[in-house]
Amino acid sequence: MTTPEIHGYYQWSNACGYGVHLSNDGEQAKLIMNDEDSTVTDWLDVVWCVADDDDGEWEPIIDPNGYNVPLNHVIRAN
Repeated sequence: MTTPEIHGYYQWSNACGYGVHLSNDGEQAKLIMNDEDSTVTDWLDVVWCVADDDDGEWEPIIDPNGYNVPLNHVIRAN
C-alpha cells in the first residue's frame, strides 16, 4: 500500500504528530502516523463539534471519539 499524499500536519508535542490526508470533499480524512512504517488509518469522519472553550463556536474535528484532531490546528503542507 502506498502512503497517501500529505495535505497537512498536526503536532501535539515536539516528538509526536500525524500527517493528514483529506478526501476531495473534505468530509473524511486519513491520518499518517509518524512512525517507521508510516501507518495509515482508514477513512475517518470530519465532524463539526462545539469547541471546548467558553465561546461555544463550532469547529471541525477529525474522529472526535478517537484521535480527536481539530482540523483548525492542522498546518497546511503546501
